[in-house]
Amino acid sequence: MTDSPTCPAAEHTPAAAESTPAAAESTPVSAVTPAPLSDPADGLLGADQLRPVSERLIPARYLASLVLYAIGLALAGAAVWGWLATDWWWLGALGLVPLLLVLQSLVFTPRRVRALGYRDDEDHLTVADGIMFRTVQTIPYGRVQSVKIDEGPIERKYGLATLELTTAANGTVTVSGLPREEAERLRALLSERGVELMAAL
Repeated sequence: MTDSPTCPAAEHTPAAAESTPAAAESTPVSAVTPAPLSDPADGLLGADQLRPVSERLIPARYLASLVLYAIGLALAGAAVWGWLATDWWWLGALGLVPLLLVLQSLVFTPRRVRALGYRDDEDHLTVADGIMFRTVQTIPYGRVQSVKIDEGPIERKYGLATLELTTAANGTVTVSGLPREEAERLRALLSERGVELMAAL
C-alpha cells in the first residue's frame, strides 16, 4: 500500500481591524440678520436699514390686476381694429395708451414691491415705500391708536397679510406683503409696546 501524501495545514492570519474615529466639528450658529431692502447703490432712501416684504406680493399683485390687464388689452385691440376698419390713424395711436399702462404695470410691479420695507426698533416702527416719490415714516409705538390685520382672498392664497395702523399724527399707515406670521408678530408687538408706553405716561 502506498501512503497518500499529507497536505500541509493552511494557516489563517486574522486581519486586524483598524478604526479611525471621525472628529466631530461643531459649527457655531450665528443669528440670522434680515437681508437689506436693496443695494444702497440703488439710491433708495433708507434701503440699507429696512426689512423687505415678501416676494410673493409680486404674483399676488399680478393676479389682482388681471381684470384691469384684460380691459386694457381689449381697449387696445378695439382701437387697432377701428384704425384698420376706418383708416383713422389716431385710433391706433389712442390704443397705445392702455397698452402702455399694462406694460408699465408688468415691468414696474416687481420694482415697486422691492421698494417696500419696514423695521421695528425698540420704541418706533419705520415704514417706507415709493421709488420716484419715496416716503419714509417713523411711527412711535406710543402714538399708535389701533392695529389691525387685513387679509383678502388673493393675499390668503399666497399666505400674506396687510398690517394697518391708525396713529394720532400720521393717520393710517399700511404695510403690505407681510407673511401672516410676521403680521401677527408686529400686531402683538405694537399693541404690547403701545400699552406699556401709555401706562408709563
